[in-house]
Amino acid sequence: MLKLVFVLPMLVFGAMLFGLGAALFVPLLVLGACIAAVGLAVGVFAVVLRLCAAVFVGLGGLLIVGLGFGVLFAMGGGLVALGFALAHLLLPLLIIVGLVWLIQRASRPAPTRISHNPG
Repeated sequence: MLKLVFVLPMLVFGAMLFGLGAALFVPLLVLGACIAAVGLAVGVFAVVLRLCAAVFVGLGGLLIVGLGFGVLFAMGGGLVALGFALAHLLLPLLIIVGLVWLIQRASRPAPTRISHNPG
């Protein structure tokens, strides 16, 4: 008799809750699957977007490095050419100044030796 008073109503109430849970389980499962699918799609899109951005940044860096090396070699070649041009312009002046210095040095009288020993 005790089972009929306490256990049977609890079994009926539990069965109703289980039925309600089972009835709500399918829509909740569908909602969770939709949320998971949207999250997965956003995650895949973010990974692809980050991958494309990384490729573009890498290609941009390589392009800048390539242009930098081109400018470096062009400017280096230009500066070497400018150095050769200035050296060829300066060389005759250096030769003339050197000859004037040699002539002036050679035309000085030889220094006389002063002896401190009168003897």
